Amino acid sequence: MDLLEACLHANGREAVKAVKSLLPSVRTSAIWAIIMHAASWHEERTYDTSHATIAVYSIHRMIESLGEHSGLVADKPKARDFIDLSDEQRTGLQELLIERLAYHLADTDHWRLEQGPRYDIETRLDSRGNAVQVYVQSIRERVQMSALKAAAVLGAGEDQTMLIRATSSIAAEEPDKLGHTFIMPISLVSELPPSEYTRPHMASLWHLTEFLVRKIPSKASDEFGMDDKIGKLARPTDLSMNRDLFMNSVVNYGTLGHNAILAHRISEAARLGLVNTETIHWLLKKLQRNIGADLISVEDLTLDSLVTGHAGTDWSVLPTEIGLPSSKKVREWFSAEYEDIWGAMFDLKSSTFEYKLLDMAERDWPIIRMMQYVMAAITGDMEEPHPMIFTQAVWGLVDNGLIAEHLAALQAHRLLREQLKDK
Repeated sequence: MDLLEACLHANGREAVKAVKSLLPSVRTSAIWAIIMHAASWHEERTYDTSHATIAVYSIHRMIESLGEHSGLVADKPKARDFIDLSDEQRTGLQELLIERLAYHLADTDHWRLEQGPRYDIETRLDSRGNAVQVYVQSIRERVQMSALKAAAVLGAGEDQTMLIRATSSIAAEEPDKLGHTFIMPISLVSELPPSEYTRPHMASLWHLTEFLVRKIPSKASDEFGMDDKIGKLARPTDLSMNRDLFMNSVVNYGTLGHNAILAHRISEAARLGLVNTETIHWLLKKLQRNIGADLISVEDLTLDSLVTGHAGTDWSVLPTEIGLPSSKKVREWFSAEYEDIWGAMFDLKSSTFEYKLLDMAERDWPIIRMMQYVMAAITGDMEEPHPMIFTQAVWGLVDNGLIAEHLAALQAHRLLREQLKDK
């Protein structure tokens, strides 16, 4: 409980100490359960959508994509690794990211004790089939405690498929202009602690249902059909014919990068079978609505045309650096081995790095990706999670074969320049 207490008392340094103390001795699943427990106490009134669980999802995938870690990466990670590093380098990067996450969890608004998660939930529903009906109906009727009891039934035991599928399906109905109503539930159920971790599990379900009863329309759209075959995962949906839409979502990434973030979660839902093909097509229409009707042609989305067309945000001063225990070691390593690229990323003129991209080779993209992870983690505003969430999302679209590395590198650079500058 040390991490949760540190977060509720807004003590970032103690939160980092608490996470690092868990690494040598606690099961990986328990570490992430404790982290999700802390994330579930986030209210974050600033955005009307808590980004804590979204940030947990993003940083967890970042850590997994760097390779194995005895405390932070499970035997079957959800993300595949993209770079070969020495043990010391890899561990340093992964622990830098978990430090940044711990600070973030301690640094934003939390529910007051009398309004936060509830744990003493009795579950007395006849069956899981009945629980699905109660879950959806209670969300529509905005009765959170009833939805929470049904979610607890669906989330009990090792097989949480029905909960994941029902949540993903109802969250797809109206993802709103920022995509939050799909992004947040998909991120949370992907990180839902196993039911053996009783309090983190229940806190996460409370946080999920609190969000859904506020955001899901009380009356179902006539054009939207809930997926009724949720006993097992759906067949994966092939998105290869929609690459132009995904490329446009990254170029025209919208407010704080939400178009690209929504695009990534749609691609994951399609890949993993979280919703059926009909629902994926529905979501793609919503994504195009958010991007705008006039899509840029693939021929005009080449790296050369994007770089020479206009430049990203210039800085008048270097952005504020976030002091993390592992940041000095990582910065010194980058400065020693990759001084040219690392220096260009932080040049006051955005074009310095952008024009370098034109000469990059295939071997350079993993290095740039790794550096953008760190750039998002160690600079900017401690409360702001979007740079990390966006960076993970665009590189996740690369992993899913929907955009090219150069597009991810350029657009992550542009959003980071825009969002990390001192306001």
